[in-house]
Amino acid sequence: MINKTRTLRWFTGGISATLLLVLIGCKSNIELDSTASTCSLVGGTWDLIADTDYSQCGGSGKKEKMIFTVTQQGCQLSNDYGVTGTIDGTDVKWKVPPWFINGGEVTYLEATAKIQDKKIEGGYYWKWSDGNTECSGTTKVNGTILAKEDAMSVQSEMKEKNPMLSPKEGNIAHTFSLKTPSAKAVYLVGEMSDWKDNVFKMQQGENDNWSLTLYLPQGAWQYKFVVDGLWKYDQSNPKTTDDGFDGLNSVIVLGKEIAELSVNQNIPHGSVINSDFDSKALGENSPFTVYLPPAYSADSQKSYPLLLLLHGYGSDQEQWVRDGKIQNFMDNLLHAGLIEPFIIVMPYGDKSQYVNNTETHIMDELIPYVRDQYRIKSGKTFTAISGGSMGGFGALYLAHRHQDVFGLSVPLSGYFDLSYYPEFNPKKFTMKPELYIYCGTDDHISFARNEDLVKLLKKEGVDFTYKTASGGHTWRYWNGITTDFLTVISDFFNKQA
Repeated sequence: MINKTRTLRWFTGGISATLLLVLIGCKSNIELDSTASTCSLVGGTWDLIADTDYSQCGGSGKKEKMIFTVTQQGCQLSNDYGVTGTIDGTDVKWKVPPWFINGGEVTYLEATAKIQDKKIEGGYYWKWSDGNTECSGTTKVNGTILAKEDAMSVQSEMKEKNPMLSPKEGNIAHTFSLKTPSAKAVYLVGEMSDWKDNVFKMQQGENDNWSLTLYLPQGAWQYKFVVDGLWKYDQSNPKTTDDGFDGLNSVIVLGKEIAELSVNQNIPHGSVINSDFDSKALGENSPFTVYLPPAYSADSQKSYPLLLLLHGYGSDQEQWVRDGKIQNFMDNLLHAGLIEPFIIVMPYGDKSQYVNNTETHIMDELIPYVRDQYRIKSGKTFTAISGGSMGGFGALYLAHRHQDVFGLSVPLSGYFDLSYYPEFNPKKFTMKPELYIYCGTDDHISFARNEDLVKLLKKEGVDFTYKTASGGHTWRYWNGITTDFLTVISDFFNKQA
């Protein structure tokens, strides 16, 4: 039985771990069948679409393109992700040992494919469990074995899409390395791959050392290694941050970070306050973080607008301080006179999607509580909501359901899973709060869902602004748009005043 309070989700402000099963890096041991019939020749470049259904694990599904090379020796297969298997006639069978992700174990009930006339069709059936919660799902794959000339064209196109592999003026060379014995395949994943685990394959050198050199724009980069399907942070790098799944991401900083993101010791600083109170809605103590602008303590009479800022899936109330450096952005932009001061409240939403009890907690308990504790202007014209990923969904969801509370909603890369939104009906959808939507065009997690939502909103005549730019489901993208979206929020408050 699934524990509904801990259903699994495969997206966040930090990692997206797609379940593309056997074909993307799960370690495998082969047991050859001595009775196998004549094996079809299936070596070459495989071009597949993997369609994963993880609705039982809290998601609605995902399609993703996969291209890789398969080598065949007799009836034994292997691919360039380190996966092995056998073929009997036209039937491929993979034997996959359990592997671990997000604090649980993935096991396979069946993993097979059939190949006829260069056409590939497969089905993979899996189960995830952490001992308390379990769920299951399927991944269907369909595709072709490419002709040699088509394979060369595709491989050339793929290289062109990875400019980080070649030197470029202004970029900084950095070699990622990992020493890991007995590994069959190691990949670098992170903000440079939009957390896809099949983009940057590392090369094996001497003494079990794997390495890869990328040429990256300056600034901070979060990353991890995937070793035979297992996600690991870089233990040789002491700089880490929470990954949203009870683990860590490694962080490197190349050159200089965004100026507004950095601490400026020569300007006034606001206050970051970590607080909590007992929530009846949640039945437990609930933490939250507050940012107060520098002038707050100096003028005991002045009140300020309120921004409710929501974190991503599996993270916490300090994510926007820890990874978003929202306090530094506010201090720097206020000092430069680019925005007017407002208070930011950051609640704890865990993995709730900000629905059900968490919605009740935020709307009926937290907002009244902080209004009582701090000098906050009343009314929807001085109340805005924003957030990234799951927080982007929450920013739309809460603003729509509480249109008398919020005057502005600013979703950032929102993962708009409308299965959490049963009352959503595009034929009746109205949105009185102003709506300003951001999403990166390279975001393989949320961009398609943002595009679908935008089509629905346009169809129903909802007035909104939609702003896209190059970027993925990463803090590099969110840090890059923070000045812009904070200015949008400040301008909204100013025009009300």
